[in-house]
Amino acid sequence: MEAEFGQPVYLKLTSGTAEVFGTELAKDTEYEFQGRKVAVFSWTGCTLMVKGTPITEYTAGETPMASYLNAHLALELVRADAHESQGYDEEHRTEGPRVLIVGPSDSGKTSLTKILLNYAIKEGRSPLFVDIDPGEGTVTVPGSLSATPLVRPLDVEDEFSATPLTSSTAPFVVYHGYPRPGDHGALYKAQVGRLAEVVEKKVASDVDVRTSGFIINSPSQFTESLGKELMYHAIRALRASVILVIGDERLYSELSRNASKESHSVSVVKLAKSGGVVNRDAKFRKQLEHRAVREYFYGTKRSEISAYSTPIVFTEMNVRRVGEIAAYLTLGAESRLSQTRMVRVDPGDALLNSVLALTSVEAPPPGDKGEHMEDEDKIAVAAVAGFAVV
Repeated sequence: MEAEFGQPVYLKLTSGTAEVFGTELAKDTEYEFQGRKVAVFSWTGCTLMVKGTPITEYTAGETPMASYLNAHLALELVRADAHESQGYDEEHRTEGPRVLIVGPSDSGKTSLTKILLNYAIKEGRSPLFVDIDPGEGTVTVPGSLSATPLVRPLDVEDEFSATPLTSSTAPFVVYHGYPRPGDHGALYKAQVGRLAEVVEKKVASDVDVRTSGFIINSPSQFTESLGKELMYHAIRALRASVILVIGDERLYSELSRNASKESHSVSVVKLAKSGGVVNRDAKFRKQLEHRAVREYFYGTKRSEISAYSTPIVFTEMNVRRVGEIAAYLTLGAESRLSQTRMVRVDPGDALLNSVLALTSVEAPPPGDKGEHMEDEDKIAVAAVAGFAVV
C-alpha cells in the first residue's frame, strides 16, 4: 500500500495477526500513514480495514518473507551460541552476527533492515542499528551516519523517528553532509572508520550488544563500480561477518569470490527482492528528506516536540565545510591538502536555511597553519551533539 504525502490513509487490523516490517499490528487499533510505502504481512491470514485513498493497494501472492525469516533464524543461532559462550574464558567467547545488507536502489534494503531488527528485538536481543547510508536519514537528519542500540520494536507509524523511545542510549552520529558517499570518498572512509571505532568499543563494553550483533544499512552506491571500494572498506572497518545481497546476482557472485580474501570470516547470502518494492522518484525522495529534517526538530504527529530558537553571534562560533579543493587550484597545480580538510565558511546569505551539525571540537584561529591544524581535521569525524537551522 502506498500513501501520498498530505493524504493520510488509515489501516486497522480487525481479525487475525499481521505485521509491518516485523512490528506486529495491534487488533482494532487504527494506524495512520502518509508519505509511506507500507507492506503488511500475515503468516496466518488476516482481515484489514483501509480508510482513505491510497495511491496503490494490492495483495501479493508471492513474497520473500519465508527466506527473510530463515535468515533471521540463522542469525539467531549465532546469537544463541554467542550468549552461551560468554561464560567461557575470553579466548573462546564469540560475538553476535555483524550483518551488512547491500543491494541496488529501491531493492528493499531498509525494509529488510527493519524486519531483522524487529525480529531480533522480539527474541529479547539488543542489536545495534548501524546506518552508513547518508542519502535518506533514518535515526536523524539526512546526510548522517549513525549507530544506535535498540531495545524495543520500531513504532509502526513513526519507525526510526521514534528512536528515542526504542533506544537504550542516544545514537552516535557523524555528519557526512552529502547524499552520495562516492562524491567524497576519503571523507566517507574516515567517517565509517570513526563509526567502526565507536561500534567496537560498544561491543567490547556491552555484553547484550556483543551477543546481539548489529545490522548495517548501506547506500545503493555500493553496487556501482565507483562505490565498490567504499563497500570493501566498510566490510573491513566494521568486520562484517554476514553479507546479505538483495536483487543483484552480479554483486553476489563478486562478493562470494572475494569473501575468502578477507582477513576475517565472511558469509555471503543471496536474497530475493520483494515484489512489493517500488521505485521512488526524485520528488518523493526530496519529500522524505524534508520530512526527516522536520521530524528531527518538531517530532511526529504522535510525539510532538518544540524546536529551541536562540540568536547566536557569528563571532562566537566557527562554521566549516569540506573544501572543494580543486576549485581553489591553479591549472596544473597539485593539492597537498587532506581530502577531509575543513574550509572556513564566512557568515552571509549562503548560510541561510542551512542545516548545521554541532560539535564541541575547537576550531583553530583563522590563518593558523601550525599545531592546531590536527584539531581542524578532527571536525570531519567528530561526534555530532545536535543540529541547527540557520
